[in-house]
Amino acid sequence: MAKPEVEIKVETPKKIDPNAPETAQVGTIEITRKPNGDAIVTPKKSDGTNYPKDTKVKIPGENGTSIVVTIGENGSGEVPNDQLPKYEVEGKGTVTEPNKKPSQPVAVTTPARKTPTVEMEQNPNTGDVTVTPKKPDGTPYPENTKVEIPGKDGKTIEVTIGKDGKGTVPNNDLPDEDTPGTGKITEPGKPAEDVRVETPQKINPNSPATEQPTKIEITTDEKTGDAKVTPKKSDETPYPPGTKVKIPGENGTTIVVTIGKDGFGTVPNDKLPKQDIPGKGTVTEPGARPSKPVDVITPARKKPTVELNQDPETGDVTVTPKKPDGTTYPPGTKVEIPGKNGNPTTVTIGEDGKGKVPNNDLPDGEVPGTGKITEPGKPTEVVQVKTPKKLDPNALRTEQPGKIEITRKPNGDAVVTPKKPDGSIYPPGTKSSYPR
Repeated sequence: MAKPEVEIKVETPKKIDPNAPETAQVGTIEITRKPNGDAIVTPKKSDGTNYPKDTKVKIPGENGTSIVVTIGENGSGEVPNDQLPKYEVEGKGTVTEPNKKPSQPVAVTTPARKTPTVEMEQNPNTGDVTVTPKKPDGTPYPENTKVEIPGKDGKTIEVTIGKDGKGTVPNNDLPDEDTPGTGKITEPGKPAEDVRVETPQKINPNSPATEQPTKIEITTDEKTGDAKVTPKKSDETPYPPGTKVKIPGENGTTIVVTIGKDGFGTVPNDKLPKQDIPGKGTVTEPGARPSKPVDVITPARKKPTVELNQDPETGDVTVTPKKPDGTTYPPGTKVEIPGKNGNPTTVTIGEDGKGKVPNNDLPDGEVPGTGKITEPGKPTEVVQVKTPKKLDPNALRTEQPGKIEITRKPNGDAVVTPKKPDGSIYPPGTKSSYPR
């Protein structure tokens, strides 16, 4: 029996002129963000220089389509926030200089569009919640915008926004426990926008008040990345065990930390957000109402790393992935690093926590980009990595340095001076690399 047809989105590339000259090979396609979410796309040649005006860059978009960016005189182009995909899209990008053939593809990740947010501030005395929707650039929505947030028993609570950009939910209309979920913002005359949000629980106004914190101190363990959360009273005495601290998490949710007998609680590294999140935090003592919110920044999780060590004699590269605490990954872990012509090189990690890439499998020039670490049975982790270029084994070897001195100018610029064992300096044009 024949299977039903399935429709998929694809994009067929246009015909090229095989006689046209080659576009200079891409080293990397850099993508940064403006405060309003617009993406700045900057392709760099393998030697680090910019491409000329009117160069076209293709990066992956939603549903198998591409986003085409035209490069300006400053070497960059822009993608408006609302034209970016809903979620990050990993794939390949190409660069085409005017009247030339496209470059070989390189790995690139198109960022997700910035979404609106809904801020909710609960009055610790009445329990009423002030709802403030904000556009991706942080500006308020106009009067009569409708906001839906998760409510009791799977139902939603609808709030109408006033002239001040805010709305109110009475305490009695709130759910009996914190309720995360998907909310909606509907600006008059525009389609509804989905947003992640967490509705706070109803409070008992007759409960005693939590003593107001002066701050919520968050420090990060340099080795593990775990965050230590310590709410501070005005007299510096600790809050009692069982106190709950809420700090901002990813996608409009909160992270709840329970304070122990030492006056602090811990958030494991893998429960922290991918990026720092500024926002508001509250403290709730056992049996009491929440405090007023205070400013806090939830730190980003510490990420794994991939160390690449190239043998100066053979050119072979030893690949050592390391967890956030510096320990190695188990045998069978797969590591992908940028390779030739935009194709990743995959390495399998052995018993010693390392893998190897032969010199001949390396690209002809250094390739910075995105790598991946996949531990058996666990989700893939993305890391930034720079693959070294293939060495010519017949080339003369550089004399081993005695040391590499790094000093600072008054403006903070680093001055790198490699010196030979006898203290003399290397000739102009010598390249020096060091950890960043």
